[in-house]
Amino acid sequence: MEQSTKITTRPAICCACSQQCGLLVHLNGEVITRITGDKSHPSSGGFICPKGAHAHELHYAADRVHVPLKRKGRRGGGEWEEISWEQALDEIADKITQLVESDGAETIAHSIGTLHGADWGIGERFMNLFGSPNTVGQDKICYGPTAIGETLTYGFGPSSFTYPVPGKTRCIVIWGMRPSASSPLLWRQMLRARAAGAKLIVIDPEFTKEARKADHWLQLNVGTDVALALGFMHTIINETLYDVAVARESVGFDALAERVQSYPLERVSEICGLPGSKIADLARLIATTGPTIFSAGNGLCQSGNMAVQNGRTIACLVALTGNLNREGGHTLGGPPRDMINNGTAMAVDALSPAQRAKRLGAADYPFIGAGYDAVDAAMSRRWYGQKHLLSWIATAHEPTMWQAIETGEPYPIKALILQYHNPVGASANVNRVADALKNERLELLVAHDLFINASSRLADYVLPAAHWLERPFFSYGYGYMAFVGDYLETQHAPLQPEFEHRSDYDLWRDLGQRLGQSDQWPETATQFWQSLIEPADLDFSELTKHTGPVFGTEVQHPERKVEASQVAYGTPSGQIEFSSSLLDDWGLDPLPYFAQPAIFEHAADFPLVLTTGGRMLHGFHQNAQQMPWFRQKYPDPEVRLHPETAATYGIDDGAWIQIETPVGSVRQLVRLTTALAPGTVQADRWWYPEHEHELEDPYRVAATNINCCTTDAPGDCDPVIGGWLLRGVPCRVTPIVSEGID
Repeated sequence: MEQSTKITTRPAICCACSQQCGLLVHLNGEVITRITGDKSHPSSGGFICPKGAHAHELHYAADRVHVPLKRKGRRGGGEWEEISWEQALDEIADKITQLVESDGAETIAHSIGTLHGADWGIGERFMNLFGSPNTVGQDKICYGPTAIGETLTYGFGPSSFTYPVPGKTRCIVIWGMRPSASSPLLWRQMLRARAAGAKLIVIDPEFTKEARKADHWLQLNVGTDVALALGFMHTIINETLYDVAVARESVGFDALAERVQSYPLERVSEICGLPGSKIADLARLIATTGPTIFSAGNGLCQSGNMAVQNGRTIACLVALTGNLNREGGHTLGGPPRDMINNGTAMAVDALSPAQRAKRLGAADYPFIGAGYDAVDAAMSRRWYGQKHLLSWIATAHEPTMWQAIETGEPYPIKALILQYHNPVGASANVNRVADALKNERLELLVAHDLFINASSRLADYVLPAAHWLERPFFSYGYGYMAFVGDYLETQHAPLQPEFEHRSDYDLWRDLGQRLGQSDQWPETATQFWQSLIEPADLDFSELTKHTGPVFGTEVQHPERKVEASQVAYGTPSGQIEFSSSLLDDWGLDPLPYFAQPAIFEHAADFPLVLTTGGRMLHGFHQNAQQMPWFRQKYPDPEVRLHPETAATYGIDDGAWIQIETPVGSVRQLVRLTTALAPGTVQADRWWYPEHEHELEDPYRVAATNINCCTTDAPGDCDPVIGGWLLRGVPCRVTPIVSEGID
């Protein structure tokens, strides 16, 4: 008699993007048949997007890497030998040992990519314990600039994730963000607040879905956001629309008032391409219709030299208008009070000061280097004595790492472990990146990923990663990065890892056991997370029985008393700092200012302005772009132009064109749209059309990927943390005769 298969449903928390929606995973035995939204989850309430609904299809994709692979023949040649995990880890550990003996621990680097599970980023713990300062993150272009901009102003951040309160929040400013695609739960709450009477202002070069819902849309020139913010402050200060108490109790208000006089409406209007009267009217609306929330997106974080200035100017607007720590306005959540989080969980103090000083980029970008301790000390004074609250944005500088591989300066990087990161595609100036990964100076390249991609194909070892459906879940709000206060959510994995898939935690535990860290790694990720919440007297498994997060006093130790902070804000002065004492100490301008990146010295030859990306709901960063349901909707890499721009250059809708910047050039398919202003070029990012017969470029990165055109040159990077320039690059376009990309 045939045994019947058991039909079950298991809860899960989605990691297909940063929203972390509650899901129900439906199984036939141990095979997922479908995924639906969990209506009982208090945060998402049954919402599910295509990424979550199709997550099992990505998990079961035919091209998944299931066993460890070792390169045969030349790097990138596509020949692999299947080996065991034990052989792979033994050989990797032996090679690392050899390299450390000859070049020091700093010669080993680790690069983290897209959020892909709750143990994302755990490799930083291994690196700190090992003695290498060179964990490389994407924080420089993903909320890091916003966080440090706010921290320099009022001692914590980011607060731009604050949800509006329907009936309380009276004004919402969406700035460089597309929450309908990137943060749909936030967008849903924004719509509820708008239905309750809140005004909606959208600041974006494109007429987005959000702009169509807005009361006011400002179509500013790409990359001029800081100038617009200074124009707002010019009106708010000159018309005494600011919070007088905040101005009186802050540091540097008078200096800021003097600075904004350099940004009169006439100048700002010319820079931003907006009527001065409209700038003034919306400044008045923002200042007088509060509580107001400024929801700033990654579009601002990817603006190169102005990235931290974007965070700074918006933080100044939040404070000036009295919307900080105000019901219906911005909330500074702080870290969890009693749980081990952020850099403490990642063992930052295990890295010696001498090794930390060697961090790539430390000599050029103060927050990565000598300035970190002063930020940390100021924040610690405000937040329960906790340390390393912003360690997650003090990672090594990726462009400096490519330099170290290519030239050996400031010292050689000879080993690199990529984890769910495809820099040949996702990073700026990717032709340079590809050359670095092929460079013979790089003696060991390891990729831990779901698939072979444009980067992992160059690796010496490709290790099969577990999908998030095969991992337990743990979050303080966003992984181990805790910036929403006392908050915690846990969940068991809906599936056990299949084939030879291993999670991030398991990889670093097993490598750590071979390299002297056996006593630092509990057997499972769940046991490690339990050690982080033990001080709050919490139990991981008990928490999984709770649908949704627990927060507030529920995650505080019931008997622990904490003295009130002696300062209001985590800045050196303990006050809001419109003029930043830290920036001044670092030899940088302490006040907000606007400046174009250095690449605009080529503007005469490149008269258009390129912006890249723009979030799509169907995909998160590089996830799932090769899947049939994604390609059906987005079959080709597309570049969008205004009809007037197209007519100027003799370009037709549906034609293939060449996009060129001072850095490089690619081809994409034209779509004409009036959603963009004339002179703006918006191109799809991170495109990999598979062409297996192209042995040297099987993912057609060099042909189509717009990051061949973006820049990581020092003059284009942010001077505080080194963020590179992905949006706002001078460019030109040319019609081409041949069809497609062949």
